[in-house]
Amino acid sequence: MISQTERQQNNYDFLRVFAALCITFTHSFNLLKLNEKEYLLKFTNGKIDFAFVGLCIFFSISGYLIAKSAIVSPSFKNYLWKRFLRIQPMLILVCILSVFILGPFFTELSTKEYFNKFNTFAYFRNIMPLFGIQFDLPEVFKNNIAEAGVNGSMWTLIVEERLYLIVGLLFLLKEKRQNWFVYFVGLLNSVWLIHIFIFNYKLIEYLNGGHIFYALIFLNSSCLYLLNFDFKSRKTIIIAGSAFFLFLVQYFSLSQPIQVVLIPLIVISLANVKSITNNLGKYGDFTYGIYIFSFPIQQILVSLNLINNNPIKLFFFTLAIVTPMSVLSWHLLEKKILLLKNRIG
Repeated sequence: MISQTERQQNNYDFLRVFAALCITFTHSFNLLKLNEKEYLLKFTNGKIDFAFVGLCIFFSISGYLIAKSAIVSPSFKNYLWKRFLRIQPMLILVCILSVFILGPFFTELSTKEYFNKFNTFAYFRNIMPLFGIQFDLPEVFKNNIAEAGVNGSMWTLIVEERLYLIVGLLFLLKEKRQNWFVYFVGLLNSVWLIHIFIFNYKLIEYLNGGHIFYALIFLNSSCLYLLNFDFKSRKTIIIAGSAFFLFLVQYFSLSQPIQVVLIPLIVISLANVKSITNNLGKYGDFTYGIYIFSFPIQQILVSLNLINNNPIKLFFFTLAIVTPMSVLSWHLLEKKILLLKNRIG
């Protein structure tokens, strides 16, 4: 999607790693049931946490780059193939490790009982989040402090993969009609606004919840690419936009309709800033590994009673384990798999 030369001219890799760390940081509080002590949540009087920041970064960058992928891919098959290579191989690995190593070790059942349960092997449905996922394995992490989910981070992949298909609509439109996609996204934003302000969240039940908020951030960011938005004034956008965002969050409870437009502008502007952080991508893309491995590692540390009341300690212990895992997964699996992206034209 991005060449190595391009990687060293922007902040996409840096921001994605930062986003993954933000989410891991907040989960360190969540999984110890110490949510109220999370630093950003306290600073904003319970309005937003670092996980919110991380998810906004992820969905903004993903929407922008997936739209680019859709435009430059030679065919719909190639576009889907590249999406498959980026997501599914790691999920296959994570599911195998979860079912055959993590599960038997941390279940309250005997090994025989564990492998006789339907839900043990049903966990492999997580290889294709498009159709929904299963969070639990039989009697695994049953006595953990906050929840028994093996990998709560995976919910975002359901939204992501469905959005990949929506962006795939671009292949049904001729080049001169790609603005129709922008009109479609504008219509979705309008329906959401009507749902909130006129029908008080009661028009369409599905439009309630964080999944729609992040989906609109993704789609609005896609439109920034399709409209060839000029980020030359990015410093102004970053400074003014960030200040306005903080103002909205602090003083307006119904500021989300503005946020879904403002956040992509700020994030993609930050991604295009020239700085020392542009060079992070030359070492590899460890974001997915950090994101997908962190939650189960945190659950393991909690289950073993190694850390049960110190979120900061949980965060740094998790990073100490997850970072080498992510580096290895990039060099031994992800990087090699991505070399196959042109096998299907």
